[in-house]
Amino acid sequence: MKKIVWAIVIYGLIVWGFWQYKDELLALMQSGSGSLWTMLLLAVALALFPVLPYKLFIALAAYAYGAPGGALISWFGATVAALLMYFYARLFLADAAEGGLDRSPRLKAFAERLGRRPFWFVFVARLVPFLPQPLVNLYAAAAGIRPLPYIAGTALGKLPMMAVYAFAGEKLLGYLLG
Repeated sequence: MKKIVWAIVIYGLIVWGFWQYKDELLALMQSGSGSLWTMLLLAVALALFPVLPYKLFIALAAYAYGAPGGALISWFGATVAALLMYFYARLFLADAAEGGLDRSPRLKAFAERLGRRPFWFVFVARLVPFLPQPLVNLYAAAAGIRPLPYIAGTALGKLPMMAVYAFAGEKLLGYLLG
């Protein structure tokens, strides 16, 4: 129980810190003055701690670096953030999550079925636009999906949506701002 409380407190403090500087972060993204490394770090940070909508970041990155560049920057950030959240959940929340699965026979049976095809579960879950991605990270960690299928499913499953949002964002912002 202590691990869960600390995990929530740490995450909450980081989100609060980002929230305090959200206007500055948005201004940095809009100006396009950040280096590629700054944008990559910002992509990871905003995917991990969503104080601004990530789709807005994707659009701004695509406007600043072109649709392919913005898609790759956003994909990198979202993929690294998903991996960090997965390992964070395995480290801090695994015991509680396993206890939750044990209390629900239906969820436990579902997790066991996922264990047979973990790559496809993660890959398809990443393709569903209305499925909350943090839940995919947490459920994969709770279900005991091994890291390699999780990483591969996440990396490949995130590509199509990043490309769609980047191309749409570049065109929309180009129309509105240019």
